[in-house]
Order: sequence, then structure tokens, then C-alpha cells
Amino acid sequence: MASSRKEIRDHTMRITDTEGTTMETLVNDFINDTLNEINDPGWAFAPRKELQHNWSWLRRKDTFSTVSGTADYVLPRDVDRIAILRQETTPIKLRQVSDRRFYFIDAKRDESGNPKTYRLWEVSGVSTKLAAADTIDVVSDSSSDSGDSELAVTVWGYVDGILRSETYTLNGTTDVTGSLTFDADDLFVSKQKNTTGTITVTENSGGDTLVDLAPQDRNPLFKVVSLYPNPSSAITMYLEYYTRIRELTADSDVPQFDSKWHHIVVKGVLAKIYQHLGKETETQSAVAMYRSVTRSMVASDMAVDDFIPTMFRHFPIYPFIPIHRSKDDVS
Repeated sequence: MASSRKEIRDHTMRITDTEGTTMETLVNDFINDTLNEINDPGWAFAPRKELQHNWSWLRRKDTFSTVSGTADYVLPRDVDRIAILRQETTPIKLRQVSDRRFYFIDAKRDESGNPKTYRLWEVSGVSTKLAAADTIDVVSDSSSDSGDSELAVTVWGYVDGILRSETYTLNGTTDVTGSLTFDADDLFVSKQKNTTGTITVTENSGGDTLVDLAPQDRNPLFKVVSLYPNPSSAITMYLEYYTRIRELTADSDVPQFDSKWHHIVVKGVLAKIYQHLGKETETQSAVAMYRSVTRSMVASDMAVDDFIPTMFRHFPIYPFIPIHRSKDDVS
């Protein structure tokens, strides 16, 4: 049975006799902490072995087009890990290369053609970079985002080559324009707390949108790939990737994986509540169960029941013994 955030919270608080307390907000945080742990389940296998598991239900796909002479491309904001990057113009699966291989073997940055390899840069703070030095405008699409000094957005960037930051206090649907003129370089944007509306950060003179922040976003980060050779034309790139588990922000939200595994979230939250209450014995028991069911979930996700790579008949193996046939005797 599927469990919403409220059902998980109420259930765990009943088990731990914490109903009627002021722990609801804390338990909501424990729920999201548990989901983030499930996203990267290697901890459940330590110290026996390390495991990097990519959940099959987090796999997504997207496409983007290259521009002649442009090597760097910002990926969708929900990309956590790249599975496959390929192109079909001269069909090939692009190979990710390390810095060492790139600089010692593959480094021909003046080459152009159809991409064959790529390098992955960690993050960019905006989906569109500033084209020229400019001030920044910040605005919400909700009039409710005003009148509170904590409804603030901070932008980090370079001003005349020096790292600077500026904080913008939201004024509802009225643009707030900053005083700093940021260089045409990377920017990193963060928000102090949840907002009612979506926050849009734009360049002042051109009006181009640099990044949008959803009500629950804090600091959006975008992975960047560099393609080699440098694309010489518009080529469609096909991207398959893994996203992250979505956090639960409303009582009606439900974990996005199969409901038969929702009990794992309950066990993870129980371990955290018991630890918070200082109940060591109960904590150890809950952590052990949490580890065990997480490993079971990984094993289930790795099973591919309908994949049969080869079909063959089974023949028993006998030692090879030559058989000599005598001459037929015909009467």
C-alpha cells in the first residue's frame, strides 16, 4: 500500500510514542534524509563491500542539439549520473575520458567534426550563462513572496575578476534589480527558504532567463559536458541518465518508487527517531532492519527476469571414449 508523507510520519510517531509532540517537522526532515540515503545505498553494504547502484526506476532520457563550434553544453538540471551519451550522425556511443587521457592522448581542441568523446564538468549554477557583464534581476510569480527578510535570493559571481555576492530580498511580482555588475562568467544562485511561487533570475539588460527556482529549490546545480572533437554542425545528441530521488515536500507526496518498498522509509525514519530520543538498543535494531531491507531492495532492482541472452539445450558431459565398430557379420 502506498504511503504518503503524512502516513509515514503518523505511523512512525505512533510506534515511537511521540504523537502529540512538536516533532512533526523533525520527522518530515528524517523522511527526506532517508530518501537521500536510499538514493545512494552503498552505506547498507559497508564494510562488507562498496556498492554503487543506479536504481532502474530513476533512469531518464533526453536529447539536445549541438551548435557548430560550441563544445560545452549544460545538461538538464535533474541529471545525477550519465548512463549513455550517443549520436547517430556517425553512429557512436561517446566515451567519457579522464583528464589524464585527455591531456596526454586525446587533447586536440582545435579539431572539429562529429563528437566521439566527452568530459564531464561537475556543476554550473545557472542553466544559461551571462552573455555579457550585467546586473541581475530577481522576481517571483507570486505576490505572497514579499514582506519577509528571509525571502531572499543570493547570487555569487565575479565582479572585475573578484568573487562577490549580492542578496536580493523578494518583492513579490515586482523585479528586484541588484547593484553589482557580474562578469560574463559562471553564477551560483541560492535561496534562503521555501517560497510560494517560482523565482526567476534574469539578466537586466537582455532579459534572458538565467535560472528558475521552484518553491522548494535551494541551489540548483547543472552538470556540464564538453564534447570532442568540437562539433562542426548541428548534431542531435541522445542522453540517457539517472536522476535523483525526489524529496517529499507536502503531506500528500508519496515516494516515487514501488509501494511494496515504502516500508523501507518507515524503518529508516524509526532509526533516526530512536537515535534522537537516545534509545540505543532500539536504534541498533532499527538500523539493522533498515540495512537489511535496503540490500533486499537493491537485489530486487538488479534482477532482470525476462532477459535471456542466449538459448541453448543442456547436454550431459561424458568423457570422450573412442568406440571401435567391428565388421558386420552378414549371414
